[in-house]
Amino acid sequence: MSDAQTCNPGFLCQGEHEKTRIEWTAKYGDTLYELFVSKCADCGGPIRRLLRTAGASISVYQISAEDFENLEEYVEALHESFATDVETKLVQLQNTVAEFNSRGLFEAEGVDVFHVRLIDKARLILSRFAKNGQLQRILDDSDNTDDDVVAAFLLGCLATENYWIETHQEAVFEGYAHIEGRESGRPLATAARLRQGKRTRRAVMAAATKIYEHTPHLRRNDSKTASLIEAMRLEPLRKRDGTYLGCEAIIKHLRAARQGGTPLGNTQ
Repeated sequence: MSDAQTCNPGFLCQGEHEKTRIEWTAKYGDTLYELFVSKCADCGGPIRRLLRTAGASISVYQISAEDFENLEEYVEALHESFATDVETKLVQLQNTVAEFNSRGLFEAEGVDVFHVRLIDKARLILSRFAKNGQLQRILDDSDNTDDDVVAAFLLGCLATENYWIETHQEAVFEGYAHIEGRESGRPLATAARLRQGKRTRRAVMAAATKIYEHTPHLRRNDSKTASLIEAMRLEPLRKRDGTYLGCEAIIKHLRAARQGGTPLGNTQ
């Protein structure tokens, strides 16, 4: 775990990551390891994440200060064991469920039906596993192939990873080449995506503020607000393919802005 746990003890730090930088790289055959370091905007602690890339397969591991001090040994052991980033996958899923359920109800208006059903099913399983201790059992020893419960979950991760590589690897490579450019490199492309994301959020916030000035009761109805913004067909929300940012993405921007303390419209 990271040093920065004060904002959400027991889980990966949930703060906004500032000024992420690559501090270390190593390559083992066809597998690349990169250490990304950033600072948590909530608690101020360092966030150290190790990215493992092999073809279209990407795994992320948040590491402790102790592992950071012995980084080469940590990576060698990780590469030898071929451990899967189970904790990262589960925590990301928990965060998505929490986002859908942020106000005590499962808000689904304006979201694709398939995505809603997928997350709702995950929510039910996570809840049951958390109550009977199976979730912590998986997290505590996520690479134990002798434990049938843990091994079954791990097998599902591996099956998904294999399907992803077999089905999408070529498209992923072509996408990266198109978006990043052959010579620009991943850090520059990431910075460009972050800048675009900030511009998009500013446009969403500006549109939401105008809506709230006329209909203040919508300040707590992100789905309806997002539908109205989508219908505006705002130029800053136009994507490269000519389509516009959809409701689901707009809802995420609204919630992120609110969670980050950004005022949306006048308070009543």
